[in-house]
Parts: sequence; C-alpha cells; structure tokens
Amino acid sequence: MTNPCSLTPDTTALSPHLKFGSLSVRTFYWAIQSIYDQYKGKHSTPPESLHGQLMFREYFYFAGNFTHNFDKEAGNSLIRQIPWKNVEKDEEAQRHYEAWEQGKTGFPAIDAAMRQLQKEGWIHHLARHLVACFLTRGDLWISWQRGAKTFDRLLLDADWSLNNANWQWLSASRFFQQYFRVYSPVSFFQKYDKEGSYIKKYCPELKNLPPNLIYTPWKASLQDQKKYGCIIGKDYPFPIVDHDVVRPVNLQKMKQAYSAKTVEAEEE
Repeated sequence: MTNPCSLTPDTTALSPHLKFGSLSVRTFYWAIQSIYDQYKGKHSTPPESLHGQLMFREYFYFAGNFTHNFDKEAGNSLIRQIPWKNVEKDEEAQRHYEAWEQGKTGFPAIDAAMRQLQKEGWIHHLARHLVACFLTRGDLWISWQRGAKTFDRLLLDADWSLNNANWQWLSASRFFQQYFRVYSPVSFFQKYDKEGSYIKKYCPELKNLPPNLIYTPWKASLQDQKKYGCIIGKDYPFPIVDHDVVRPVNLQKMKQAYSAKTVEAEEE
C-alpha cells in the first residue's frame, strides 16, 4: 500500500505519460513483467498489482466506448440512479460544492488534497478516493458528475473514460456496490501521516497545530487557537458538515436507492 500523504510521489507517477501516449501501455506492461521475472519473490497480483490496474484501465475504456451516455446519469441505463442534491437549485449544495472544490471544507485532509490538486494537477489515487467519497455518498451527497467535471478540468492525467468510471465507482453508482464502506475525512489520512506533514504543506494556516489537533482543528479551545495562530471560522473554516451526523443519513439514502426500481435521471 502506498502513502497518499507522501510529500514526494509514492507511485510511478506515470499516469500523465500513459494518458498522452508518451509511454506506451504495452511497453509499460512488459517492463513490469520483466521485473516480476527477474525478482521471483512475492509480489501483488491483479487487481491490486500494476498489471491489475492496467487491466482496469482497459476495462474502463471498453465501458466508456460501449455505454450510451457513459458520462451522465440521464440516459444511462447501466448506472444506478441516485437522487443526489441538485447543485443548480440547492444553495447549500452549491456552497458545499464550491467549498469542496476550493479546499475550504473545514476538514484538513479533504482541503489539503483539493489544494494540491488545484496547485499541482495531481493527487495520489487514495486521495482521489477520499475526496470523491466525501463529495458524493460519504458526506455532501452531490453527484459524481460534478466531481468528474472538476477533475477533468484540474488533473494533468485526466482521461475521459477513466475519470468518469472512477467517479461512478467511488460514488457506488456503478462498478462498486459496497456503499457502506465510507472513507473518514479525519482518520483515513491520519493513519498514514500522524504528524500531519501533508496537511501543513497544503494548509499552511494549520502548520502550528500539534498532531492531536491537526486533523480536527475545530476541537481546539479558543485559547489554543490563539496560541497556534489559527482561529477557526476566521483563519480556517469550521467543518461544513458533521460527518458523524450525515454519514448514517447518507447510508440510509444509499440503501433506499439500491432498493428502489431504477428510474432514469433528469438533466441537471
């Protein structure tokens, strides 16, 4: 398992080259195989291995090519129809979406990842998982289509089929059905980076907070906020939702969506 909080690339970082064709996927596949052949020790296997990820890549290309309206809910008969909030009509949803996109949700792990995306055009695949789950079924209940548009605009390695498929996966709309597996916006990154070095780099207003507060700055007393130079609600936002409250509500809504007869979505 690679580290989504690493301050240097902890993966191959070759996805932009695969996207633009400066690296042949066949060349990459056989280069990986040559390493496996050379080192006979234990290594991961599909789907977790690099070979497995390349297989997913081809599968998503296939799905994108042969699914009508693949990048939409409306007119897509193969995707689960989930009654997400309508950002165009719901002012709170619009505020939440903008806070998520700008890295101002009040959850340092989410905000650091989105600010890295804004600044560098790339984030670790597990960071993509975290922010996608947060936007959709985990916390904000906003359609994966919104997130896919943001990623398509900001990612250096944005790829139409892969981007839309992965957003459908993380929202549990298609390809993945275990909707009850929700990423925590607090503890998920915390297990990789207890000191919060990643947070401090991309959310510098939090850089003076100690490890016990860096992921939950809203829990700091006003005295400590002054001590560490970060007033919540002024220098850094309060959380836009209460994860412990919205998570079970959203799980219930997902359960209902999975039980309901599929109805084609309306255009947003």
